[in-house]
Formats: sequence, C-alpha cells, structure tokens
Amino acid sequence: MQTVYVTTNGCDEGQLKSMHVQQYFVKNGFVVTKDPAQADYVVFYACGLTNEKEKESIQMLKRLQAATQNSAKFVLWGCLTKQNPKCLSGIYDGPLIGPRDINYFETLLGKRFKLEDVSGNTLDLPGKQSEDEVCPKLAFDPVADILSHLKENVEKIRLPSRKWLFDADSYFIRVSEGCTGKCTYCSERLAWGRAKSKPIQKIVDEFNLGLQRGYKRFFLVAADLGPYGIDIGSNLVELLQILVKLDEEKDYQIILNQMNPVDLIRLLPGLESVLASGKIEALGCQVESGSDRILQLMQRGYRAKDWRDCMLRINKKFPSVRLSTHIIIGFPSETEKDFAATIKLLDFPIFIDWVGFFLFSPRPTVYASRLPGQVPQNVKNERFKKIYRKYLYMNTLNIIIGNLHYYKSKITQN
Repeated sequence: MQTVYVTTNGCDEGQLKSMHVQQYFVKNGFVVTKDPAQADYVVFYACGLTNEKEKESIQMLKRLQAATQNSAKFVLWGCLTKQNPKCLSGIYDGPLIGPRDINYFETLLGKRFKLEDVSGNTLDLPGKQSEDEVCPKLAFDPVADILSHLKENVEKIRLPSRKWLFDADSYFIRVSEGCTGKCTYCSERLAWGRAKSKPIQKIVDEFNLGLQRGYKRFFLVAADLGPYGIDIGSNLVELLQILVKLDEEKDYQIILNQMNPVDLIRLLPGLESVLASGKIEALGCQVESGSDRILQLMQRGYRAKDWRDCMLRINKKFPSVRLSTHIIIGFPSETEKDFAATIKLLDFPIFIDWVGFFLFSPRPTVYASRLPGQVPQNVKNERFKKIYRKYLYMNTLNIIIGNLHYYKSKITQN
C-alpha cells in the first residue's frame, strides 16, 4: 500500500487545501505517514506571503527534498509557486502548481475519483463536545463568581494569540476563493485570482452536516469574505441570515474573518440583525493603517475613522462579539505621523481581541515594492515594539474596566 506525506507552512486556507489533498489521497487508497522518508508521495504547500515566509518555504523545501527517498514523487504547490517562481530556480525542477490548480492531483493519481468526492472545505478535527454536557446552575456566590470570571478573562491579557479562534472544536467551511481587491502590498491575488463564491445551498448542506456531527463552532473561510456572492447574485448578509436560523434550538457560533472595511461599512446595517442573533462569535476586519494617506497608497478605499466607528459600534451594541484586525507596519513612505495615527486606532474605548501585526515585506510582484520611501528594517522593528506595547496595554485596560463593570452589576443585582 502506498503512503503519502502532506505538509504546509501556509495560512488556514493553505491548511484546508492541504487537508483536501490528503483526504483525496486517502480516498485513492493511500496511507498517511508522518515521516517524509517513508512516503511514496511528498506534497508540500509553500507559503510566499512575505520575504520571511519565502525563506522559510525554501528551507522547508530543501529539508523535505533531503529526507525524501529517490523513488518518491515530490510535489510543490501553493502560493509561492505563483508569487515568486524565480526563487525556485535551481532548487526545484518539477511542476509549479498554484493553490487553485488543485485538479492537478486528479491527473497525478489517474482520476480514479473526483476531488469533489471528498470534503475540501472542512477540517474534521478531534475535540467535539458532547451534546449532553450540562453545566449545573449554582446559587450566586459574589466572591467565587467574580474570581471565576477574572480567571476566565485573565488569559486575554496574554494576547495576541489566535488559539481561541482556531479551536479544535471548529468546523471549517470554505465559502469563496480569490478576492476583489487591488491592494498594492498584497501578492495573494496573483496566487488566488478573482473572487469565486460557493453557492448558498452547498454551504447550507455542509453547515447542516457539521451540525449533525455535533459541531458548535463554524469558521467561514475566505480570502475576502465581504464580497461573498457578488459573482452569483447574492451577498454575505443573505447567507448569514440563513445560517443563523438553520437550527435555532441548537447553541452554535459562527466565526467571520478576512473582511475588508469597505465591505463592513457597506454591510453593517444589514449585518446588525445577524449580530443580534447571538450566533456570531467573532468578526475580523483588517484595517492595515490608521493613516488615510497610507490607506490611499494601499488602495484600500476607506478612511481609518470609518473602520474605528464600525468597531466601536459593534463593541457597544454587541459586546460579546470578538473583534480582530491586521495592521501593516512600515508601508513605503510611512512617517512617524502616519504611524502615530495607526497607534491611535487602538485608543480606549475600542476593544480588539486580537491584532495581527505585519512588517511590510516588499514582495517582487507587488506594486508597493517599487514605491519610493522604503522604510528601513530597524525602523519597522522599533515601531512594532511601540504598537505591540500599546496593544497589550489597551487590552489589559479594557479587561480591567470590563471586570469592574461586571463586579458593579453583580453587586447591584444582589
């Protein structure tokens, strides 16, 4: 029986794609091995988002090639093959497969089965909670209750961490691929292409399957979630209105990630009814910078104030919804004034549960890499330290204030 080794250093989308391929090999009679030296096929999905990720991918490629037996078939695919194929010259001489060229594996294995015969949009991870678990209701003890609340929330002070986001008890559903943006710093569109939405009914079928399996957390995966449906005559609000009402008797949560502020600003009035359902656990909206000048150079299409207003509105009306964002540090020509505006985004009373900080990386295929005023690496490093400290400080402050409000409400009730 033949064996396969599948790995990636990519994002959640890369992991989902890799899981899809692994499941496809299993469907074709392969056994999965954790040792590339024992594999008949070695499949590596390589990330090329930043210069650092590219270096990491090259190092992993060389290690895997050294470990792979001569008789084995080695397949390199993923974003890096589209973002900077030149970096692979002299290192890898096989086919360069992009993330949307997944049908290559049907040809590779002789089309014994179709890729659609296996789940490509879910990670069937262990750790599902029993439907029969019941938390007993206890009489209120002010001291014990408040201490318990503090203990549960103190973990947030250790952020940034997305451990709470990518929980083992999550059901991942890919709702679209590609994007509609033209961001000058991003090489992802080169790898993924334009947006392609999955039909609502197919998403509903997968969601129902997850419910039947006992899952309670559903992660909607997309590189650009906001424009969902633009190519099929639908929209994200319509999809979510259906999903939150699929089984109102069951306690399940939905995680929304990778949303451009342009789309959140446009969709928020309609999204409020969805947020009011109590079934949206988290929402990620990537602001990137607090400077409108920099946002314009990035071709993001919104003002920083509009993003902050949306976040504050959700904080106030739906405080249980966890918010996350991305910030790019050191975009070309970013001044201290621009950076100060970005730090100001995190000022009280906004509460962002997780922030991903990225140092601008001048990828060879992106427009921003050719802009004047490239920021030195040491300046980017120092700015990262400043904004990271600000973020931890503001998170801690918000948690303390939140616990004081909690304490006050408990005393008032009793």
